[in-house]
Parts: sequence; C-alpha cells; structure tokens
Amino acid sequence: MIRNYLTSIWRYISRNKAFTTINILGLAIGMTACMLITQYVMHEFSYDDFLVKKDRIFRIQLDRYDRGELSTRWASGCAGIGPDLKANFPEVKYYTRLINRNSVFAYGDVFFKEEAAFCASEDFFRVFSIRLLDGVDSLVLKEPYKIVLSQSAAKKYFGNENPVGKFMKNNGRTEYEVTGVFEDLPFNSHMKIDMLMSFSSLYKIWNDPVSSWQWDGFLTYIMLNDDADVHAFEAKLPAFIQKQAGEELKKYNAGMVFHLQPLNDIHLDSDFIGEFKPNGNRQSTYFLSIVAVLILVIAWINYINLSTAKSIERAREVGVRKVMGGFRSQLIQQFLFESLLLNGVAVLISITLVIMLTPSFSEITGRQLDYLLFRQTMFWVWIGLLIVGGALLSGLYPAFVLSGYKPVEVLKGRFKNTDRGVIFRKGMVVTQFIASITLIVGTFTVYRQIRHMQQQALGVDINQTLVLHSPNVVDSTYEQKFQVFKNAIQQHAEVTGMTASSAVPGRAPDWNAGGIRRISQRDDEAKQYRVIMMDHDYVKLFDAKVLAGRPFSGDVAREDKNVMINESASRQLGFEKVEDALNDQIFFWGDTFKIVGVLKNYHQESLKKAYDPLIFRYSKAPGGYYSIKFNTSNVHESLAGFEADWKQLFPGNPFIHFFLDDHYNQQYQADQQFGRVFGIFSTLAIFIACLGLFGLSSLTAIQRTKEIGVRKVLGASIPSILTLISKDYIILLGIAIAIATPVAWWVMQAWLEDFANRITMEWWIFALPSLLVISIALLTVSIHTIKAARTNPARSLRYE
Repeated sequence: MIRNYLTSIWRYISRNKAFTTINILGLAIGMTACMLITQYVMHEFSYDDFLVKKDRIFRIQLDRYDRGELSTRWASGCAGIGPDLKANFPEVKYYTRLINRNSVFAYGDVFFKEEAAFCASEDFFRVFSIRLLDGVDSLVLKEPYKIVLSQSAAKKYFGNENPVGKFMKNNGRTEYEVTGVFEDLPFNSHMKIDMLMSFSSLYKIWNDPVSSWQWDGFLTYIMLNDDADVHAFEAKLPAFIQKQAGEELKKYNAGMVFHLQPLNDIHLDSDFIGEFKPNGNRQSTYFLSIVAVLILVIAWINYINLSTAKSIERAREVGVRKVMGGFRSQLIQQFLFESLLLNGVAVLISITLVIMLTPSFSEITGRQLDYLLFRQTMFWVWIGLLIVGGALLSGLYPAFVLSGYKPVEVLKGRFKNTDRGVIFRKGMVVTQFIASITLIVGTFTVYRQIRHMQQQALGVDINQTLVLHSPNVVDSTYEQKFQVFKNAIQQHAEVTGMTASSAVPGRAPDWNAGGIRRISQRDDEAKQYRVIMMDHDYVKLFDAKVLAGRPFSGDVAREDKNVMINESASRQLGFEKVEDALNDQIFFWGDTFKIVGVLKNYHQESLKKAYDPLIFRYSKAPGGYYSIKFNTSNVHESLAGFEADWKQLFPGNPFIHFFLDDHYNQQYQADQQFGRVFGIFSTLAIFIACLGLFGLSSLTAIQRTKEIGVRKVLGASIPSILTLISKDYIILLGIAIAIATPVAWWVMQAWLEDFANRITMEWWIFALPSLLVISIALLTVSIHTIKAARTNPARSLRYE
C-alpha cells in the first residue's frame, strides 16, 4: 500500500513540478523562519541556566525615592545590604557583592585596561557555580590583594604560563597575587567578568557597618536556603531598611526600596542603572514568538489553499479510484500520507536552511546562537510533532474535501466546492493578511522611531569627535602632564579643540548624588542629581547652549567652588526662570557652590529617556574621558600623531579610543537589531501570504474558466474581467485592513510607550502598508486572471 501511495505521489509531483515546488517552498520558508526565531527565543530564555542554584539566587535591586516619587532604579545598591542581610536573616545562606574597578593591569611589559574587572566578596564562587580551573572557591578571594582571572584573561597576560602565585600590578601601584583561574563565562550570562579582586582590598569605609549604607554602586547577590520562603523574606525588608537607614533617609525626605530580583529574570526584565551589559527585552521576545507562530500558521494555511486549488485537477483521479473500489478511508490515508511526506521534506529543507543561516542570523541579532536549538532534546520532539501536526492540520481538510467527491458527478464533470469551503479558504486568506499588514506596520513604526531618534537635534555637537579613555596609571604630576598633553594635541593643525570630563554624551554619568538643595531650602527638600566633572572647554567643544550666565573659565580663581546646571536641574531646584538661578548657592555634600551658568537641556543619553537634572562641576583635569574635535579627512595619520603624544606623557597606559557619534548610536543597537529581524520576517510573511493568494486565485481562475470564456464571447475586455475577478479579493483585503489597523495601532503604541521621545502614529503609517499589500495581492491575482482571460474562448468553453 505504501508503495502504491509513493507511486501515486511521484506521478503527481512529476506532472506538477512547479506547483509542488511552490507548495514545499512555502512550508519550508515558514518552518525556517519559525525555527530561527525559536532558536533566538530559546537563547534569550537560557540566560544563567548554567548555574546550579539559579532558582535560589537573587539580586538585590534598589529603587530610590525622592519626596515620595520614584527617582532612580538601580541594579546595584548600598555596600552594606549584603553583609547585614546575612548577619540578620537565617534565610540567607551566602551573599556576595561586587563593584566595578576599571583599571589598568600589568604583568611585566604586558598591560591592558580592563572594563570587566570587579572587586568581589569571598563567597562569590559559592553563590555562582562558575568552575574554578585552579584554586579553591572559598579561599581565592578571602584575603586582601588577591585576584582571580578568567581563562581568556590568564592567556592574555601569561600565555602558557601558570599564573597562580604570580603578581600583577593594578594602575601601576598595588600588587595583586593571582590565586585562581575560572572558566570563561558563557555568552548567555547576564554578567561580564574577566577579573575578580578580593573585596577586602577596598577602602575600609566600604566595609564599615554604618558608612557602608551611605555608598551606592555595589551589585549584591544572595543565595537563600532551600526551605526559605522568598516572598515572606522579601516582605521583611522594608522594616529592616527602616531600622538600618531610616533616620538618615528621613533627613533628606528620601526612600529606598529593595527588591529580590530572580536571577533568571535579569536578562529579559532588567534595564536599570549599573547593569553588567545591555539586556534583552521580554516584550520583544514574546512578540517575536508570536511572529514565529503566525508565519508557521500562514505556511500551513497556504498548504491547505494550494492543495485545495489543485483538488479539481485530481477530482477525476478520486472518481476513478472510487469506481475501482477505493474506500474513502483509503483516499484519506493517501492524501494524509502525501501531506506527511511533503511536510517531512519541508522540515528537512528548513533544517538545512537553519544550519546555513544561523551564523548570519546570529550577526543580525547580536547573539551567539551556536545552534542551541539542535542540542535540545525537546527540539527533536518538537520536530516530530511539527511533521505530524503539520500533516494533520494542513492535510486533513484537503483529504476530506478530495475524498468526499461523488464519483458519478466527478466523472460527468458536475462538481463544485461547497460554500463552506470557499468561506473557509477566504477566511484563511484574511487571517494571513491581517498578520502581514500588522507586521509591515510594525516594521514601518520601528524604522521611523529609530530614524526619529537618530535625526533629532541632541543639543550638543558630537560629530568629528574622538574620545580617549583617560589614563589610570598616574602620579602626583598628572594635572601638569594633562595640560602638556592638551597643549600638544591642540598643536595639531587638524584639531579645533580638546576637553576632559567624567562623562561624555552617550552614557549616563556614573555620579548620582543625593542630598543636594539650595541653601535657602530645608534638608527634607534635598533631591538627587546626576553630576559631571568638566574642564573649561567642555561647553565650547560640544557647542552646548548657555541660556543664562557663563560657562566655566580657566582664568577665574576658585572656579572649582562654582557649578553650572541644566534646565531640568533649574526646575527641580525650584527656579521659575533660568535667570533666577544665577548666583544662588546650593548645598552639596557638606560644601556650598555658587551657580554661575545654566545650560539648555541636551540629550546626555538616548532619546528613549527624558532629560536628567544635571549639575556640572569644574576641574582643571577631570578623569574619565578626553574629547578631541578634529578634521577627520586623514584619520589614520591623526590617530598616529595623537598616540605618539599619549605614549610620551602617559607610558604604561593603553591608548583606547572611540568616535563619539558611533558610541552614541550604540544605544540604539538593540532597537535596530529588533527592527531588522522584524523587517525580515515581515517580508517573509508577505511572501508566504502571497503564495496562499496565488493558490486561491488559481482555484478561482480554474473554476470560472467557462464563465470567462462566455464573457469574452459576449464582448468583455480583459480589464473588465480582471476587475470582476479582483473585486472579491479587494473585499477580503478591505476586511483584513479594517481588522489589522486597530490591532497594529494597539501593539505598536504599547511598544512606543518605552520611549520618552516618540513618533506619532500618523495615518500614512497604516495607509502605505495597506496599499503595498493591495498592490502585491492584485499583482498575484492578475497572473492567473490575465492568463485565463487571454485563453481562446473556444478552448475555455470546451474546458472539462
């Protein structure tokens, strides 16, 4: 019987090569898209799964409140929260705290600046089951001035030598002994760590039980005992915080709320200040999952439409088989077997395509997917279900339709599809185009929002600006060396200016200071501000607009006792007009400063975020970044000149640089990747949907061949026939547009809520995708209709 089925299928495929290719291709493309997206989604949900006790590990996330209003949300928090929780709550088994220490490390003549170097408390390797290749987990960070290296960091500094027991210099001064080497963290870790120094090496004040609650910026993780109730433990935190820091917070009318953040939720649900690296987005991940399902369903729908479209040509085959004694059950088995085979071939093609496309897809998404899908047992179970389920869903309807034909009517040529079948197929086409239009509107919206953010005036000039990381290895002559370096850089003919600052546009300032108020205000009126240190050339170099007062000057005595503020800070300080702020004094951490200027708000961070209240303090040589504005017509030669000056004045410091416009636009990288993925799969959805429309229009043209022939005999023109046939599809598309428009508006409006500066959903965002879909659909329908209309009426009237 199987051999008979295979023979029948082979004959059918041989007679319909193009049609079968389109049918399998539609399924294969749909499955490929679904598998690629599924691989990405599985990767996003796999973060930190490699850790043994992941379900018992929590990060202590901090929300800070200012006068009862949420002001900032931090991935990090106070230095004291971890040890105090361990000391006061038996539910806490271990804790570890980390703080980033961007430093230059050296071993002999080898030196690098390490962005992923942290100080960590001694139980780090007990909390996180990261494999130590050398060393004991409870000892490697126990004593002061010890350091543990990742496998790649050890290779970078020591080559094939065993690093354990050797000493490395930190910023040219402090020596750290290497006590261990740990396995490199996988890409699907929310952490990015290359080096860990013992926390006990840090300042004594950060380990003091009282002062440690006044210092922020510490990432704290706890591991709870297996029998601990997470929610009950978290409910105890507010009272404990009040006991530890309530009096100090009350003085400034401030508040702190700590949350237990499950480790597995960090990657998809966390976008707070102080993250290890940019995280994913749960909403986008779920949305892509829905897209994957929609594309797969569209592909299955197409199979049904295309199979049904060809069913008329196989009607006589069904009639002959029934006359020869074939039972309906046998015919159903045959057509289901055919569907199973086609689905199996489509799956094999799609797996091949996924293997070929995964490297390119990894590059587009910015993730190291590494064929994660194929290493999952459930994937192969899912593939089996996909083949069987696809065969049933896409083959059951055609099988019953074909096998249900009455042989007498079929052989006499008197048969037609039922109204229910026609309505069902049209309903499927409407569903396809609802999904397609929604996806295209989404693509337009994402693209326009990203373009809007990139084209908006930032309020500062970041073009042709090279940024250098300031040196870490310095001595008491640093301020003088900085001035010499600045003068040397400005001697280059292509350079128009240079400035130094603690932050540059494109990232949040690291300094977040609370307790700041006007002298005339009470302590409980103090608020939080972001603080940037700058020299006197910052405003001029970045072309920031001074609304009132003056910028900093290098010629004013005691300029370090003056500050500048931006518009947002002026409003937060309570000034009605920016001019009112001039010469007023603010209280800042036990000292007073006079306001000498107010800057127009500019976008320190991406346009996704609102303007922060900024306070600018003066320094002759602030650490952090050196920004050089220069003519970039000969970049390589200029960089070589800058590097030569650098090496002469700051030996032992790597020359690390980036262009500020590229750095700023990296903030939009995740949105751009999402937009590209969205656009690619929207295009695929349209292509697959048009294959379905191709099938439906083919069926219609075949069914109405005689009608078209009669109309031509009676004088109908090709355009009038085309209009007649297309009218039904325009109605279907109109229904799809009417449903898709509010759906697309609701979905994309929710996505835009994450942006402080966002576009308006104008009418043409919906009109253009609708016109595009109508044009593509009519073009698809016209292929069959024009072919039928151009057929000789004599042949049409003899049809069947």
